[in-house]
Amino acid sequence: MKKLITFIFALSLVAYLSGMTTYAQGKGHGQGAAVGQNRGQAGKVRSDDRSEHGKSEKTNKDKDESREAKLAKQDEKFEERIERNPAFRSKVESLLPAGMNLRTAANGFKNQGQFIAALHVSRNLNIPFDQLKTQMTGSNPKSLGEAIHQLRPNMTEKQASDAATRAQKQAKATEKTKPIS
Repeated sequence: MKKLITFIFALSLVAYLSGMTTYAQGKGHGQGAAVGQNRGQAGKVRSDDRSEHGKSEKTNKDKDESREAKLAKQDEKFEERIERNPAFRSKVESLLPAGMNLRTAANGFKNQGQFIAALHVSRNLNIPFDQLKTQMTGSNPKSLGEAIHQLRPNMTEKQASDAATRAQKQAKATEKTKPIS
């Protein structure tokens, strides 16, 4: 009996010192009802208490439309964000090719960072912005590094990747432009 008590004490001490906590059912994702929820026989949730899956699911058409609307909203967001900050807008416009406005240039890019990095690459490597934009936003969009390598085949993939990384760092620095108070 003394050995059993010593064993249980030692096991408890080890469990306590290791920070181990014990759970009856663990952190599983059981089917049980939440606290305060009505239960039917044998502790199961009655079917009339369950949420109806069909009502919350969207059709593929709705998903496509919402995805397009979301992308359009993102485009508006970053373009508007640039336009609201005069200092930032000035920096971005200085990177734009002659005769191109901000909205036209930004149209089609996934986000502000991608757009500004492309502007920096165009300036750094003397690549026409419209060609870079076509590579990055066309029917078969490429990453910035892939687009650089496609337009400058004499550059190795490593050099193109390094140029893309440099432009992304420049874009982050450009994005940190504080509004003029």
